[in-house]
Amino acid sequence: MVPRLARLIAELRARHDRSWMDEALLACLERLRDGGPTQWEDVEVHDAWSTPDAFAITYSWPWGPDVGLVRRRASMQGEDPVEAAQFIADFDVAEPLGTAAARLHYDRAGLGWWGDLPAPGRSSR
Repeated sequence: MVPRLARLIAELRARHDRSWMDEALLACLERLRDGGPTQWEDVEVHDAWSTPDAFAITYSWPWGPDVGLVRRRASMQGEDPVEAAQFIADFDVAEPLGTAAARLHYDRAGLGWWGDLPAPGRSSR
C-alpha cells in the first residue's frame, strides 16, 4: 500500500463526525487498499476528499494519465455508503478508463477529470 493511501484512510478513520460521504469515501479507499475483483493493485491514489454531497479521488495507473474521479451522492447506488463506494472502487477506479479517457475534462494543472463533474473543492479537515 502506498503511504499516501494509508494516511488518507487514517485521517478519515480518526474523524468521529463522519458524514455519509465521508463513510463512502473511507469505504472506497479501504476497498482500493484491500482489493476487489478488478485491477485494484495497479491503482495509485494521490489524494481524496469529500464534501457534503460528493467525493473526489485523484489517482493514476501505470499505463495511463493521472486522473480525478468525482462521484456525487445522487448518482450512487443504494442507501448504504459502504456498498455504494465499494462498487465505485471496483468498477470505476480499479478498471481501466476505456472510453472515459476520451471524455476527460482537464483542469489548469493538467489533471483529467471524469464522473459527476464539476470537481468539488477540497473540504477543510
